Amino acid sequence: MSDFRRFLVKRFAIAAALTLIAVSIIFVVLRMLPGSPFEALITAGNLSEEQVNEIMGIYGLNKPLWQQYLSYLKSILTFQFGYSILRSRPVWEVLEPKLVNTLVLLVPALVTTAILSSLLGMYVGWNRGGKLEKASIIVTTFLRSTPVFITAIIFVILFSYTFGLVPAFGMREVTASPTGYLDTYLSTDFLHHYILPFSVAVLYYSGDFLLLARNGVVEKKGSEFLKLHRAKGLSEFEQLARAGRNSMLPILTYFALRLGMIFQGLILLEVVFAWPGIGRALVLAIQQQDYPLVQAAVFIMALAVIIANLLADVLYAYFDPTVSTSGGGAA
Repeated sequence: MSDFRRFLVKRFAIAAALTLIAVSIIFVVLRMLPGSPFEALITAGNLSEEQVNEIMGIYGLNKPLWQQYLSYLKSILTFQFGYSILRSRPVWEVLEPKLVNTLVLLVPALVTTAILSSLLGMYVGWNRGGKLEKASIIVTTFLRSTPVFITAIIFVILFSYTFGLVPAFGMREVTASPTGYLDTYLSTDFLHHYILPFSVAVLYYSGDFLLLARNGVVEKKGSEFLKLHRAKGLSEFEQLARAGRNSMLPILTYFALRLGMIFQGLILLEVVFAWPGIGRALVLAIQQQDYPLVQAAVFIMALAVIIANLLADVLYAYFDPTVSTSGGGAA
C-alpha cells in the first residue's frame, strides 16, 4: 500500500472515531440535562403522568441508557433519525428546510467573501504599505473580532429602523405562503429579506480570507521563482497572478474548513434576523429537550465539520509535496 493510501486510511479512521466521540458526547449531555421534554406540558396540565410514560415508551426513553445508546447509534448509521418529540413529525422533515435555509444564506456569503477578500488581500499584499492595506486590515479585523450579533444589531438599527431600506426580520413576509423551494427563494420578497443577513455574513468572514491571501502574497513576493519570472520579463500583473496562485492552498484549506462549519449555521446571526435556519432550530430544540431533533442536528453538523477537515488534510497532502503522508517529517 502506498504512503498516500495509508495516509487516507488513517485519516478516515480518525474521522470515524471523532464522529463517534461527537455523537456520544451529545447523547450523554442531553441525558444529563435537568427535567424532560414533557415537563412543561405536565405543568400546564396538557398531559398526565400516564400519558407521558406511554409516550416515553414509544420513543424508547424509558429503556436503560445503554439500550437507548445502541438504538441511537443504529439510527444515525442508517440515517433514520426517528420522530421529533414535540413536533410529531419525522426529524428529517423538520431539519431539511432549516438546513436548506442556512445553506442558501451562508454558502453564497462564504463564496462571495472568499473571492472578493482574497483578491483584495492579494492586491494589498503585493502593494504593501499603502493606505488601502492599512484600512482593509483594520476594518476586516475589527469586523471579524466583533461578535456577529453586535454587527447584525447595528445593521438592523441603521438599515431597517433608521433608513427603512430592508426588513429587519424573517425570510419572507408573514403573509407569504410559498410552495416549494423555487417559489420561496426566487422572489423579490425573499431577496429583500436576504440582503441584510447576507451582507453581515460576508463582512464577518472577510478578515480571515484577506489576511491569508495578503500574507501568502507577501511571503511569495520575495521568492526565487518570482525573481526568475521577473527576469523573464513578466509584467507586474502576471507576477502577482503567479504569486496569488501559489498562495492559494491555505485559502482553499480554510475555505473547506469553513464550508464544513456552515452546516451549523451562524446561530447568533440567525437568532438576530429570525432566520429560520438550522442553528436557530437547534437552540430551540435544546431548550425543549427534543432529543431526536438535537441528536440528528448535531450529528449532521459534526459529520460536515469532520468531512471538511478530512478534505482539507487530503488537499494539503495531495497538492503540497512538503507535507509528509507517511507520518514522518516533511519530505
